[in-house]
Amino acid sequence: MTKNETIHVRVNSTVKNNAEAALDMLGISVSEAINMFLCQVSLVGGIPFEVKLPAPARVIVRSEEELDGKLNASDRDIAEGRTVPADEAFARLEDKYGL
Repeated sequence: MTKNETIHVRVNSTVKNNAEAALDMLGISVSEAINMFLCQVSLVGGIPFEVKLPAPARVIVRSEEELDGKLNASDRDIAEGRTVPADEAFARLEDKYGL
């Protein structure tokens, strides 16, 4: 396929540098990656990946200490009987986060 069009895009320099580093490890140029993306858009008739908001802050764990705290709190909940059946827990997650 002949490449005869040019696209000019403004991006954040940090985003560009991080993407270039990742693509370099894959042996792919930014131009090749953009071309691959546009080909996939054409093939699937839209963006070829899910676009959604990030997980709520209370779901994200930012450090090992925070993870330990959440796990300890979960252990206390189990010990004190604050539990629900697995099918109910999964239904709540699906309703709340669209999983």
